Amino acid sequence: MIPFVRRADGVHLGLSSGERGVLTSLTEQLQQVLASDIATDPVAARMFPDAYRGDVEASEEFRRWTESDLVAQKTTNASTVHAWLTGARDGAFGPEDEQAWLRCLTDLRLTIADRLGIVDAATEERSYAADSGVGLRDVYDWLGYVQEHLVETLTR
Repeated sequence: MIPFVRRADGVHLGLSSGERGVLTSLTEQLQQVLASDIATDPVAARMFPDAYRGDVEASEEFRRWTESDLVAQKTTNASTVHAWLTGARDGAFGPEDEQAWLRCLTDLRLTIADRLGIVDAATEERSYAADSGVGLRDVYDWLGYVQEHLVETLTR
């Protein structure tokens, strides 16, 4: 499995069809989360943390002015990644594509970390023990690998 390949004209997607299918499903689920009432989903605290810890009023004001733009950008990132995964886009990534991929993979990992209850190194270790067989934890780790591989490919 080589998620990304650098060629003379830039970075290209190298995921297998099975890997693309998994990532397509995850990206669609992320789009559903972003399209729903994000305020009612616990993942919102991870994807849209308080700008002013300890100052609820200032954080609410900041959120009021920025959240819709942030949701729109995250949705655009997920749509861009989805287009690459489904073949609607191909060739070499442009700078906007690279950023969309990095940001979308981060959002996917934040979402899954929230679902697994991972908030720090200790809870991350506990999630290994709690997850038996192939499960959400394995997907979380795989997404980390894909993201790391993208960063390494971009910096070559």
